Amino acid sequence: MHIIDRIIRPTAQETGAIIDRVALTWEQRQKSRQKLVTLQGCAIALALATGSQIRDGDLLPVPGGWIAVELALEDILFVRPRSPQELAFVAYQIGNRHLPLEIADQGLKTLYEPALESYFRQRGIAAERAQQSFTPMSATSGHRHP
Repeated sequence: MHIIDRIIRPTAQETGAIIDRVALTWEQRQKSRQKLVTLQGCAIALALATGSQIRDGDLLPVPGGWIAVELALEDILFVRPRSPQELAFVAYQIGNRHLPLEIADQGLKTLYEPALESYFRQRGIAAERAQQSFTPMSATSGHRHP
């Protein structure tokens, strides 16, 4: 088992070959210590600095090359609000339940919750269960103090 203690953000300078890939869910990308299995079945362990976050396209160094990080498909609820008011209502309901939220091109995504899907449908809001990659907004995205 390879123990990985650092993440490489890809640049043109990385010359090693990508020898394997690992598909990670949003939750897995938040954990700095965990055991994983690559797409080729290789066991790896992450021992990253506390607070490390893994992103799509990151490279994990192993002897002989890199393991590339990909986004796993997740069970999500995709909501297509039809107006700014409906968008605000949906975003409020998701936030009020303390669920993660991704703002996508055509709507909003959150982790699938049957009760939330039912709630939106009862109110005539287009919501569908899907298998898609999921990268929600971070509470600290762009947050800075002077």
